[in-house]
Amino acid sequence: MSFVSPPVAELLSAEREHLQRLHALLEADAEASPETAQAIADIVKQLDKLFLVIFVGEFNAGKSSVVNALLGDEVMEEGPVPTTDMITVLRHGPARADRTLSEDLRERRHPAALLQDVDLVDTPGTNSIIRRHQTLTEQFIPRADLVLFVTSYDRPLSESEHQFLKFMREVWGRRLVFVLNKVDLARGDQANLELVLKHIRDGCEALMGFAPRIFPVSAELAFAAKRADKPSVKDALWEQSQFETLERFVRDTLTGPQRMRLKLIAPLDASGRQLDAIGGRLQTRADSLAQDEANLADLKRRLEETRAQLKDGYQANLDSIDNLMLELDRRGVRFLDETIRPSNLALLRDKERFGREFESAVVRKLDARLEGKVGETIDRLLQQAYTLWEQVLRDFAERARATGRSQAAPRGSLDYNRATVFDAMKRETDAQLTVHDLGEEARRLLDGAQEAASTFRNVQIGAAGLGILGTVLIVTTALDLLGGLGLVTGGAAAVLGFTVLPRQRRRAIREFQKRVSRLREELREALGAQLDIEIDKVLGRIDGTTKPYRELVERELAALAAARGQHDELTRELQELQRRVDALAPPTGDEESLR
Repeated sequence: MSFVSPPVAELLSAEREHLQRLHALLEADAEASPETAQAIADIVKQLDKLFLVIFVGEFNAGKSSVVNALLGDEVMEEGPVPTTDMITVLRHGPARADRTLSEDLRERRHPAALLQDVDLVDTPGTNSIIRRHQTLTEQFIPRADLVLFVTSYDRPLSESEHQFLKFMREVWGRRLVFVLNKVDLARGDQANLELVLKHIRDGCEALMGFAPRIFPVSAELAFAAKRADKPSVKDALWEQSQFETLERFVRDTLTGPQRMRLKLIAPLDASGRQLDAIGGRLQTRADSLAQDEANLADLKRRLEETRAQLKDGYQANLDSIDNLMLELDRRGVRFLDETIRPSNLALLRDKERFGREFESAVVRKLDARLEGKVGETIDRLLQQAYTLWEQVLRDFAERARATGRSQAAPRGSLDYNRATVFDAMKRETDAQLTVHDLGEEARRLLDGAQEAASTFRNVQIGAAGLGILGTVLIVTTALDLLGGLGLVTGGAAAVLGFTVLPRQRRRAIREFQKRVSRLREELREALGAQLDIEIDKVLGRIDGTTKPYRELVERELAALAAARGQHDELTRELQELQRRVDALAPPTGDEESLR
């Protein structure tokens, strides 16, 4: 608009940049409709054009009649059925001429003086039986600088008008005035007219929170007055039409100083409404993410509780294994006490025989018993672990899924992504629990414990069982003790046996107990360490299954922080632009009525 002053031009430029940033934020918002973003883009385009007034209302309310009465000519078609099936933009021109701009939009030129300063738009009825009419009207509303909502005396503020007004006010916050047409039907009954006006005021205030400015008119009488030849008839019809107040308002508003204020403030109203809507969605998103974080914290707590339960669970089994070693200790002490005596010198000289009898009397198939206890420990641990896994994951998935507000969320939204992640988590959990072989896990764990124990004793036993490890170590210990008895020939033993053997027996028993005690500790430590490793693996699998959800929450939190930063910046910018508009063009006393 080349006719505006430099300060106004600067403000329009600042508003354009503000709206473009808002448009970018809406395009990045998965929950914002593409139509909303497009409407903001249309508002940006409208900034450089003439002041735009849109006429809306039900198809039989008389919008076209009001337009014709304002312009004093039959510019728009009228009739009892829908006559306007397109959006018609009325612009100034030297003569009447029509041009189709698109399937839904046409331009009509007319030499009316009012059109030199403003473009008027006549829209299809909001209640039209042709559904695309309402869509067209709703899509065009955001471009308006001022909206004249035309309702009729015989059907004031109908249900369809309620719905349309709610959309227009809550979504776009357009500057709005009411035109109550066909008041000639009141036939001079002022009481009935006041009832209708009160009905509109009360309904609008209840619906949208403000008392609207209403112009009661008869467009038909006003048009007839402008076309009448006799002054007396003209004056009578004009007075009956009550059109003078509306026409003066339109003329003063659209051609006076208030026009520029409306031009500057209307886009900011639209921005404010959208920022409020975005802020609401961001808060809802923040609430959902807070619940997501609580879900993850609860999962972490549950995993730690599970870890403690599993560790406590295998201690009793390790105690049973330890009891086997204590029994072996007692049998070994008894065997050594009864065997290292002068009467058994022949046995003491024969290491192979001594080893066989030691194994028979002391070990007593310790390998099988140890492996049985270890297998029982592993089976119990793994069964408990995977039962807890299934319980924790399923409880977690149910709680987390309940965080989503709707499974019909728009693609790309937090709820949509959350649902996708949950489905993947469930598939992974079901697959893990279905194919897992507890027997194979037990064998693998047994091998790990065996390797750990072998490392402690520096004994390489290959694929031998854990019990075989105990047998080898214990029998070797016994033979080591036997070799340390210092026995040589039978004669020497006969001379020394009664003095040497008791001392050697006591030393052998002490050494045996010491070695068995060390073996007990190392065996328990080896098994406990390996079982802890397995617990970490199980819990690691749970953690790995929920990793996509955790990563989703982390990404959404980062995106939320960025969006909130942009929203807050745009809100501060909007407040500054509103301040600048007020400074440049202060509001008038009756602006409150221009809702």
